[in-house]
Amino acid sequence: MVQNTPLKGRIVAITRPIGQTEEAGELIRNKGGVPYYIPAIEIKPLNNPESLKKFITELQEGTVDYVALMSTNGVKHRFSATEDIKQTTQLYEGLKNTCVIAVGPKTAEALQEKNIRVDMIPQKYSSEGLLEALSNTNLKNKTFRIPRTSNASPTLTETLRAMGADVEEIYVYESGLPIDEAVKNKFYQDLTQGHINALLFGSGLSAKNIFKMLTEKTTLDQLRQIITEKVAIVAIGPTTAQALKELNISVNVVPNDYLFDSALDALAQYWAEL
Repeated sequence: MVQNTPLKGRIVAITRPIGQTEEAGELIRNKGGVPYYIPAIEIKPLNNPESLKKFITELQEGTVDYVALMSTNGVKHRFSATEDIKQTTQLYEGLKNTCVIAVGPKTAEALQEKNIRVDMIPQKYSSEGLLEALSNTNLKNKTFRIPRTSNASPTLTETLRAMGADVEEIYVYESGLPIDEAVKNKFYQDLTQGHINALLFGSGLSAKNIFKMLTEKTTLDQLRQIITEKVAIVAIGPTTAQALKELNISVNVVPNDYLFDSALDALAQYWAEL
């Protein structure tokens, strides 16, 4: 029965892009909660063939030491863009010459489904976890290439450069702000009327985008008050938590493992202790 399950019928809003919510929603339902979908990011492929061709050439020449994939979207759009320029075979051949890093198990699974060998998964599934995993590695003059969104936080790239690495980001998609006004209006009404019990953020960008969307309806100060009074805020990792803190939004829950399932368990524990 619902009252005996961890989330006890509470409504948990997830901010993942359209098309990436099914598994998350099922996890919420399995724990007795009710998923609420509010896509905070709209994923769009980028036409960036010259940068991608240069990346593939570097791989084939064996001059790239590490390739880091930071999301399943990075995997999907890298291969899609490579198919568009008809260099998929060259990409496969080139990746055999480098150390392939997946930020977490989902990204690793997406790579393995493409028959790509994964050499490293950090213990903590985040940029910080990757940096921690490499903290005792001499990166001076090592070459990193990171296929990712054009809207990503610069922290990973800046820190790797500070560690002596040669780093380039290859932009294969962009993460824009959703434009569906009906969805925004309904979300704002449900939030202000107390129909949402928790907001779960999976990235700093999703946090920033949600507040951009909502401040079209009210001021940031009023929004902070509404959220503080009505909603538990969950950040899936420290980077996301930091993005929320920069908005002066109090974060109630950060799981020890930066996984959606762990975030739901930590949220249930938070509510149980209130």
